[in-house]
Amino acid sequence: MNVNLKMKSKIFTFIFFLLMIHNSFSQKFDLGIKSGSNFASQNIKSISGTKSITGLHLGVFTYIKLPLVFGIQPEIQYSMQGTKINSTTIRSIDYLNIPLLLRSSFGQKLNIHFGPQFGMLTGAINEISGIPTDFKDKLLKRDFSLILGLSVEPIDRFIFSGRYVKGLKNISDDDPFANDTKNTTFQFSFGYVLVRLQDKNSKKNKTNE
Repeated sequence: MNVNLKMKSKIFTFIFFLLMIHNSFSQKFDLGIKSGSNFASQNIKSISGTKSITGLHLGVFTYIKLPLVFGIQPEIQYSMQGTKINSTTIRSIDYLNIPLLLRSSFGQKLNIHFGPQFGMLTGAINEISGIPTDFKDKLLKRDFSLILGLSVEPIDRFIFSGRYVKGLKNISDDDPFANDTKNTTFQFSFGYVLVRLQDKNSKKNKTNE
């Protein structure tokens, strides 16, 4: 119960912080939802030939355009990841991921984004010959990755994006003799902007261009 209250408190604080930034500095503010496919795998030091598995991700994002050449794009998303070890063994690992991205736009339709992602483990199943085993206690509870991505908005408020997520942290456990395991994910997403607020001066400049 206390954990849920702490999580809710952090989320409300985060939203309040974003609104304060918008009111103080922002030229544009977006709030939207996104979902799509993961093509996830793991680099495991002692195992070669691992293959990717397909999963889903679902979440929310914000974009805050600052009076600079870039803006910031925080997100919260549930992500299904893992890897296929061999023909009989599949690891399914779920995270609550928080990307904190810098975003630079090229015109009104195209942007690139990059930055860190912090992951919190929510579940882990190791399936051998169809028999699932929970191995969450064998993994670290946190992950850290870097993101590089590209997005396009062909129609107002409809966004398509692709990104590469490279895990930098060994997630296996704290044992130095354990298998070094790092996540790698290709994501393809569809998003929709639910709320779009824009500074009046920015609208005028856009109209005059």
